Amino acid sequence: MGPLLLIYYVFLWIANAKSQTVSLTPSNNAVNLGERATFNCHIGTKDGHYVYLLKQIPGNAPQLIIYHQHSFTSPRYGPGISTDRYTATINSAATEYQFIIKKAETADTAHYYCVKWFDSISAYVFSQSSKLIVTVDKFPEPALLVFPPYTEDNESKDSSTLTCHISKLAVSLVNVNWLKDGTTLQDGVSTSNPVRESDNTFSMSSYLTLSSKDINKDSLYSCMIQQEGSSAFVSKGVKLSQC
Repeated sequence: MGPLLLIYYVFLWIANAKSQTVSLTPSNNAVNLGERATFNCHIGTKDGHYVYLLKQIPGNAPQLIIYHQHSFTSPRYGPGISTDRYTATINSAATEYQFIIKKAETADTAHYYCVKWFDSISAYVFSQSSKLIVTVDKFPEPALLVFPPYTEDNESKDSSTLTCHISKLAVSLVNVNWLKDGTTLQDGVSTSNPVRESDNTFSMSSYLTLSSKDINKDSLYSCMIQQEGSSAFVSKGVKLSQC
């Protein structure tokens, strides 16, 4: 195959790939606990391939929730998924799939994707993510522990790191901020992905690394969190001069 012909096929493949899109709406969806949550997946054209809805908790592999196809009499489900909680419908043209959570639970707070195989590019195509937030009046309060730098780290000439361990989270989507005397810090912050515990709560850690010249031992360094779906903020702080 000559180089020009190869380039032609590459550009043809790229053009086909760009024409095969899957969209999922809404991009952000907030429902109250126990309400119905709906995702609309548009696949472009009707064909014989399945259309899947996947759920993803940050840092974890996507989970198959439900899938459908226009020849099915009813949708099919991923392993361990309750048929009493999920359903799906298809429009008459078989181009719009509607995936439904009948009664949303806090554990449904996550990112969702619609996925479909396209023959023209021999690949699965993912939609953009749709974030679902299930709102509640009040979550059980999580536990926060803020640790000062280790002694040898604290004596380092370069930097020191504070650690915030967060546990007993009701959901996996959490906003974490570090503050110095009430002012939000942007630099030096890193946060781990959530981990599901045996009691179905989540835990995670966040870190604040400060250069030695920026440390004020009399300042209050605080870790503040907000669980998606709750308006409440929880914070815990430490003064290095008191450690």
